[in-house]
Formats: sequence, C-alpha cells, structure tokens
Amino acid sequence: MTTWLNDLTGALRQLRQSPGLALLAILTLALGIGANTAIFTVIESVLLRALPYTHADRLLYIGPVDTPGFGNTSWLNYRDIRDQSQQLKTVAAYSEDIGVVETQDASQSVAAPRVTPNLFSMLDVQPLLGRTFTQSEGETGAAEVVLLSEAVWRQSFQADPAIVGKVVKISGKPHTVVGVMPSSFLFPESMGPDIRKGVWLPLKPTAEMSRDRGYHFQNIVGELRPGISTVQAQRELDAIAAHIPKTKSDNAVAFRATPYQEVLTGPVRPILYSLFAALVLVLLIACANVSNLLIARCLGRQKEFAVRAALGASRSRLVRQLLSEGMMLSLAGCVVGVILAQLAMVATRKLPEGTIPRADSIAIHWTVVLALAVIAIVTTVLSSLLPALLVARANPQAALQAASRGIGSRSVSRRLSGWLVAGEVALSTLLLVGTGLLFHTLWNLQQSRLGFETARVTTFSATPANAAGFSEMAVSEDTGNAPPSIATLTYQPVLERIRQVPGVESATLITTPPLSGMDMKTSFSILNQAKDPANKPEARISAVSGDYARTMGTPVLRGRMIDDEDVATAPFVVVINDSLAKKYFPGKDPLQKQMDLGGKDTGMIKPYTIVGVLADQVDSNVGGAVQPFILVPQQQIPTTSLFYQALLETVVNFVVKTRGDIPVAAEMRSVFHQAAPGFALDNFQTMQQAVEKNTFNQRLGLSLVGSFAGLAVAMVIAGLYGVLSQLVSYRRREIGVRMALGATRKSVAELVLRQGSIMIGTGLGAGLLLAFATTRLIKDFLYQVQALDMWTYVAVAVTLLAVGLIAALIPARRAAYIEPMDALRTE
Repeated sequence: MTTWLNDLTGALRQLRQSPGLALLAILTLALGIGANTAIFTVIESVLLRALPYTHADRLLYIGPVDTPGFGNTSWLNYRDIRDQSQQLKTVAAYSEDIGVVETQDASQSVAAPRVTPNLFSMLDVQPLLGRTFTQSEGETGAAEVVLLSEAVWRQSFQADPAIVGKVVKISGKPHTVVGVMPSSFLFPESMGPDIRKGVWLPLKPTAEMSRDRGYHFQNIVGELRPGISTVQAQRELDAIAAHIPKTKSDNAVAFRATPYQEVLTGPVRPILYSLFAALVLVLLIACANVSNLLIARCLGRQKEFAVRAALGASRSRLVRQLLSEGMMLSLAGCVVGVILAQLAMVATRKLPEGTIPRADSIAIHWTVVLALAVIAIVTTVLSSLLPALLVARANPQAALQAASRGIGSRSVSRRLSGWLVAGEVALSTLLLVGTGLLFHTLWNLQQSRLGFETARVTTFSATPANAAGFSEMAVSEDTGNAPPSIATLTYQPVLERIRQVPGVESATLITTPPLSGMDMKTSFSILNQAKDPANKPEARISAVSGDYARTMGTPVLRGRMIDDEDVATAPFVVVINDSLAKKYFPGKDPLQKQMDLGGKDTGMIKPYTIVGVLADQVDSNVGGAVQPFILVPQQQIPTTSLFYQALLETVVNFVVKTRGDIPVAAEMRSVFHQAAPGFALDNFQTMQQAVEKNTFNQRLGLSLVGSFAGLAVAMVIAGLYGVLSQLVSYRRREIGVRMALGATRKSVAELVLRQGSIMIGTGLGAGLLLAFATTRLIKDFLYQVQALDMWTYVAVAVTLLAVGLIAALIPARRAAYIEPMDALRTE
C-alpha cells in the first residue's frame, strides 16, 4: 500500500512538472468521460432502471400482434384474457382519453384515462389522499367517481385537504372525488407529460364494448406470476386467441406480449444506444490521444528511465509509475467529467416535454458511479498501457546510447504513435460519415413537401365542457329524436366570428390537422365495387369545415373542396386525399363515386359522394408515408353516430391564417369567451412550430452526433500536431545533419508532411471501410438518403485530408526552419 502511495505521489510530482500536458490530457479525458457518463445516466435511468411499480419487471403489455408499440384492442379481448389466463396474476385494462375539469374560474382540458379498478392494486400504488377505485365502481351503471392528480388538486382546487368526498364537474358530469394520486404516479406513461395534470376515471363496459369485438379502444396490461416467463405467457395468449371467433372483417385475433417498459421506451431505445456507441468512439479517441501524449513524454524521459533502470529500478516499478500517472490523469478526468455530465443533465431537462420517456427520473445513481469507476480503470489502462510497455521493453544501455545520438525515425515509439493517430482518424471518419448522413436526412426533411403552408398559420384545440371522450362511444338508434349538432350550434357561429377578427385572413375547423398527433381511422367500402372481407379499405377520417384548403394553402387537385354550404340538409359529400385516390381508384376518376362509412355499425347510414381530391399533406411525421384520408363536412356527421362523438364532441382544432402578426391566442380566447364560454382552449402553435417540433429529434440527433464528430476531429488535429511536433523535436539533430549535408527546407517539410499524410491516409482508408460495414445499422434513421451515399463519403474524405494537412503544416514549417548549426550545437 505504501508503495502505491509513493507511486501516486511521484506521479503527481511528475505531472506537476508538465502542467500543459497534464491539463490537455485531463480535459481530453474529461470530455470523453463526461459525455459517456451523461448518456449512460440517461440509458440507466430510462431503459435499465425499473419503473416505480412493485414487480415492474413482471409487467406485460398485451396488444395486437400486427401493431408495434402501443396498440388498442377490444373490451371483449380483455375480458377473455382476464378470465382465461393462468400465467398472468392480474390483467387490467385502460383507455387513453381526455376530459375537461370545470372550476368556478375556468375550464381546463386534461388527460383523463379510464382504468379498470384492479390496475392500482396490480401496480401496488397508494393515493396521496383518500382511496383508489373499488371493483363495484368499475361496473356498468355505477356512480361517477374520479381520482385527481396532485397537480390538478393543487392548481385547480388549491390543494383543498377536504377534497375527498366533494363533487366536481368532469366533462360536464358531476363526479365524486375519491382520492388524489401523488405526482410520482404517471400511468399510463404513453400519454406523455399531459398525464401529470390529469384525472383517472373508472373504465366501465358499455353495451357497444360488450357487443362488438372490433371496438378497439382499450389497452391491456398484465402481471406475470412469479417464475413465469414472457414466452410462456405468449404461448397461453396464442391458445386463448385461437378460441376467439373471427371479427367481421374475417381477420383472426392474435396477441403480442411485450415487457411494458420495453414498449414504453421502444421509440428512444435505438437512438440512445446509437448515441452511446458514438460516445464510446469519442472516448476511445480521447484515450488514444492521451496515450500519444504519454508516449511522446516517454520519449523525452527515455534517458531518465534508462538511468533509473541502470541504478536498479525494476521494470515492474517503472511500469507501475507510468500506470500511476495514467490513473491520476483518469481520476482528474473523471472529476471534471462528472461536472460536465451534471451540466449535460441540466440541458437534458430543458428538452421539450415528451422527448425522452421518464425524463424526470434521470439522475446519477450508484450504478452510474460504478460505471464511472469502470471507465476510470479502462481509461487508465488504455491511455497508459502502451507507454508502460515501451518502458518495460526498453534496453537501458541502448536507450543511453540512443539519447546521445537522437531518436531514430524507425523507433517503435514513433510507429505506435502513428498507429494511434491513424486509429483516431479511422474512428473520426466513422463519426463524420454518420454526421454527414444525418445532415443529408435533415436537409431532405426540410425540403420535403409538406402539403400546406407554414407562414402565419396557427392552430389550437378546443374542448367542450361536456366533452364526450373516446371511451364510451356508442351508436344511438333513436335517429328520430337526434339532437342538434354542435357543429351547427357552436362551431359554425364561432368560425364566423373568428373570420371577422381584424387581421384574420381565413379560418377553418378540422378534427385532426397535420402533425397534431391526433389520429382517427375508419374502414369503409366503395359502393358498386367488389369487396374483399379480409382486406377492408381503411383511412384516416376527420370532420372539416369550409375554407380548409384555402387556409392551409393545400391545392385541390380535382373537383371541389368542402364548403360551408355542405349542411345536414344538403347531399352528403366527402373529399379524399390523393393517396386514397391512387390506392383505391388506380387509373380511375374517383369523383361521384360513393363511399359507405360503416352504415348501421357506425351510425353513418347514408352513403357519401366523393366531390373532390385534395393534395396530400403530411399527417403524423414529416417525411413519413402519407395515409389515405377522408374529410367529412362537420355539419353532415349524424349526431347519433360514433363519429359525431369522436370527431366533434370530444376535441376539435381550429386553424387561423392571419395577414400579419396578431395576438392569435388572446383574440381566440376573447371570441370563445363571448360565443362559447366553457370551452377549454389549448395547444396554440403555428404550423412552423409544429414542423420544428416534429423534426426536433432529427435536429437534436444531428447536433449531438455533429458535436461528437467535431470533438473527435479536434482530438485528431491535436493528436497529429502533437505527434509530429514531438517527432520534429526529437529528430532535431537528424534534421540538422540532413540539412548540413545538403537537404533543402522544402524536402524537410515534405518529409514531415509525408509522415502526416501516411497517418491520415491509413486512418481514412480504415475508417471508410469501417463506415461501409456499419452505416447500414443507422438506415432506419435516414430519409431519402442511402447509407452508402458516395457524396457523403467523398466530403468526409476531403474534409479529413484537408484538416490533417493543416494540422501537419505547422510542425513541417518548424522543421524546415531548423538551423543546422544550432541543432548540432544543442545536441
């Protein structure tokens, strides 16, 4: 122990004698260690750390086999699994929904998931106040009760300690508050940050849910029994599905069981692992750089080591000394790296909400500290091993003789330094290729056709105080006493008022505008056209008012657009997008064809005539595939239909195009306050903001990988410059002799540049081959660019060659201006 302490003391003393080298090495390692610590902290907190539920590792998400991620299924499917499964200890269901919390001051739209009462016992969570739901409260016809989130309790009800037992209005209906859930309870996490300010309602089976297996609005989660694997549960689910009768579309039911946390973090998993891989490359480059610095320093200390060896110091003693110096550098790099990682954590928390699932749980835990210790050991070994081996192999007598003659160009040390620089160039090439491909992807996304204008176009959502929600939709058979439509009573008059606001050019209503994250699909059939029961046509559907195409700046390709004259008493019409026309009417004119939107099953009894074809708009993702789309006049949706509740009674969006910059939010709130009080208005954003938000992940990925690549190139420049400078310094006598014998300054400069070019060329060739072999792994992140895009590879090669030669110019110029007499006199 004393020996190690002496070694560490000696290492500190040696590093103090070379403060510049020590500072450069520490900063180099700190950047690599800090970045890796930050990304590993995110991975550990988001992907590896268990969810805050008892037996979280046994939670399964059960969805349709053909739907990746979260996918809805029916109440009947849930009931079959719940009643028949022996491998699952508990099976619960929930549906994502929205609602409106009414107080004396205002109405607030909130996330309002409906859950079966057994969900809380399965997750083993306790309320902050009161209790959770009883089993009887989840039965049809039970009293209306609600659980408030802590945020709603504090903000809307002033943290009233006596809130339990009081009646509050949720979506126009009185509900008795039975409890308040703590801020740490965020189930279902798939609803994103909105669930923080949400409420929970009991999921009660309706007649429609209990009758129709195609009524897909539920999600299923289950808890495995101890000792049961996911594979065993999947086999049982397959057996249950085999006994379920086929749906009307004649498609067999099939389930897929996946660990709940895996489904939740699935979208960010490949991104985080890719960033981690990129940062490991940066750390390797940092270690190679520090190793080069230490090798160069060893060259200057060869005489010292030779003298110590001649005086009796063992090779293990010298190796331990160098490892101690490397350990001191690594420990200092870890300390600075942790500070940088903490700064990165602060930046991570400033990302837009929902960018990273479970972002609030991101923190440096003991597992990260343990990983940091491993990183310190690894960096010590990687950065110090080669210098230590050089010292161990050195012959004291030969070293003393070489010290009197200068260091030869064929030394093992020079070759090792050259290979290390070549390795840095190779890894930097890989990072730069990735950066180039991501930049090309982002450029393509920015240049891709959106199908709508972004300038001076603002959208916002409007939720009625008595929002129907998506969970209890049903078809009313009492068509003779159909109530008047909210589209006629409220939305159309509000639109007229909005259009009269000074500065407003046009305004329209649509349920699901582009990039809103809202999506409603329906199957349909085309009258007088052969039907395939196994493959029913399917499309997105939305209610829309007049002026939609003009407000969005989307051209009508054929026929006409829906206008405000398409009222309930006019002929029923629809407009389809170009993708639907091409997919279901190939080579034909779809105008005047009629569509059946479900008939009695959906309450859309009358057929709709196609009167126009609208140009495609991006729907869920910029650059993504455009889905078939049906636009239905808002006033022609029967109030007794399923679509009325889904498209008009729950939440709608308004789109406003202005002539200049006006306070849209304030003006719209004023209009609704006068014409439709009680509506909750949210999500004000311009279409440009919607596009930027949708492409944020790509831009963030480009910024991060670009930063890593820039850091790697900076290290390459430093490494190449340092190696060549050291070589010029140690070969000063040799260069003096060459010039005394007639060598020109140009030939000396070319000698140094040639050595630099060999390092760069070798590393560049290896890096390009490595990129060829690995960039296929990121093809899923690319848009309209091939993983083997030659322009990207050429640009990377030219950039690295140019940067490398610039880094080599200064040592080459210094070598060229060495005075022979001064060099020989010094030696």
